[in-house]
Amino acid sequence: MKKGGYAGKALEIDLGSGEVSLAGYPEEYADRYLGGFGVNNRLFLERSRPGTDPFDPGNPVVLGAGPFVGTAVPGSSRVMANARVPLTGAAASASGSMGLGAHMKWSGLDHVVLVGRAPRPTLIYIEDGRVELLPATSLWGGGILETTRALWEAYPGSSVLAIGPAGENLVHLSLAMIDACATLGRGGLAAVLGSKNVKALVVKGSGGVEVADPGRLRALLRGLHDRLARWEMRQGALELGMIGAWPMYAGQLMPYGSTEDDLREMTERFGPGAYLKLKKKRIACPSCFLADKDELLLPTTGESVYSTSFLNAAIIGCAMGMKDAEEAASALALLDDLGLDFMTLSWQAAYLLELREHDILSPEDAEGISLRRGAALLRELASRVTERKGEIGEALARGWRGAFELFGEDTRRFTMLVRDQDCLYDPRVSGLGTMEFEQIVSPRGPTSASAGSATYVPGQTPENLRRLTQRMGASEEALDRIFSPPWGMNVGRLTRYSEDWFSLFSSLGICNRFQINRFYHADLIRDLLAAVTGVELETEEMMRRAAAGFELYRELGAREGLGPEKDVPPEAWFEEGPLWGRGGRLRDYFGNELSREDVMALLGDYYDERSR
Repeated sequence: MKKGGYAGKALEIDLGSGEVSLAGYPEEYADRYLGGFGVNNRLFLERSRPGTDPFDPGNPVVLGAGPFVGTAVPGSSRVMANARVPLTGAAASASGSMGLGAHMKWSGLDHVVLVGRAPRPTLIYIEDGRVELLPATSLWGGGILETTRALWEAYPGSSVLAIGPAGENLVHLSLAMIDACATLGRGGLAAVLGSKNVKALVVKGSGGVEVADPGRLRALLRGLHDRLARWEMRQGALELGMIGAWPMYAGQLMPYGSTEDDLREMTERFGPGAYLKLKKKRIACPSCFLADKDELLLPTTGESVYSTSFLNAAIIGCAMGMKDAEEAASALALLDDLGLDFMTLSWQAAYLLELREHDILSPEDAEGISLRRGAALLRELASRVTERKGEIGEALARGWRGAFELFGEDTRRFTMLVRDQDCLYDPRVSGLGTMEFEQIVSPRGPTSASAGSATYVPGQTPENLRRLTQRMGASEEALDRIFSPPWGMNVGRLTRYSEDWFSLFSSLGICNRFQINRFYHADLIRDLLAAVTGVELETEEMMRRAAAGFELYRELGAREGLGPEKDVPPEAWFEEGPLWGRGGRLRDYFGNELSREDVMALLGDYYDERSR
């Protein structure tokens, strides 16, 4: 394949036999699905069997990086991973960042496919396309940060994908980390790698990525950098990252019934000022012009830790009532090091507190776990779940299904789940935008795939929402359907285009975080695609190919029995009472109350829009 942007190769490693094969990248796949996310879905479809146990050697792990990854296109560091994951049983697609995707491309690879199971703990080392399977017994049992630093020392200039003890012990809420500060695989991807005896994948590439029209690309990139220079929030984003948007997030993090005094106190503990006391430096992915990750210095211990974002520390700090930012950052660093999803573990802690409050779990039956909000509870659960210790640790290590087997199916009422995965966003607090709605229809369960749409920012007018949705490549006919009575903005219909926008970014390799995607629009991406690959497309055709990639993803879900029949909103959405510290009436983006019938009607509109 002679197109620019693509390395032109897919590497397959049979971990059981040690056999390595290198195949050409089918041009048809790039033409139909653009790359990355879309092609990953196709490769997984071809190499997997429906109903395969996530821990069966026949469950492949497919990694992929789109045509923009490894180039100078800003924010193009996305690496995608497909596998059937244990938390939900979904054929899930996950996205990560940092250097892994770029080093794959610089090694001459668009995709890496792992099949089988290694006979012993294994390190996969890839350098410029050359593969070694090395013993990793000395690394097994180590935390992710320790492992990553050891491998950086052994292989300078490389990128490291590693799992922690939670993945080794096949914990269903485990995840992997890239370069110790980017998560990959909510729902148990690390456990799938652990079942294959893969401790880490190290990739080091010294090549480059050829582009079709370097001059045209340089001109387009100058325009992007000029727009960044003019952005009024640029300096704040550079200095503070995502916590710079604290005023937007704070109201969603506060417990139900909080006062203005509570908000001021929480801001002192976890807001931008608290972050600056811990900040050591910002960390950027390759080609990113806005660093969004952190290296933090914990004053009490002098320890230096990495973080996907200090905002995550603020989230668990608020949720668990921690005393200050250092305590929250330290707890988050522990979870990252073990390879645990901080969101699911936090909600499991909140679930146990609900059981205690409702006299379902007594102190005597808690196996010595102190059921009080705080960092100590989260740390204790992290240890027990990782080690699968005791009845409670073993149950929670198997995710929500394990919890209900131990405490009873009726305790589901104390959760907010879709497809047995906990929700990231509570629309009773934030309103039903695309991020909140997409939790119902996402093939893998609740995720932030639609974070790039206009509803990420609250308080937009319908006119501005329409303009921003047009920027995402929606046609005039679609815009008329979305922005019409009775809703003013039909979130079901809009979510279809938010998913396609995510598919476009993830197939080409662009980060979908708001502070990056705000600088892109569909016509610009069309022009960048032509400059990088040499493929000239109309915007409508480019978006059609992005939509095809997402439709293929939905097909993978339906094949596993996770089709539209599983698109069920959580019962908690329709209850006003507080759950996990949050509560209120379900409302749409504009603040209008919504009923169950309204949500089901919006679901019908989503299916109708996806069928067009």
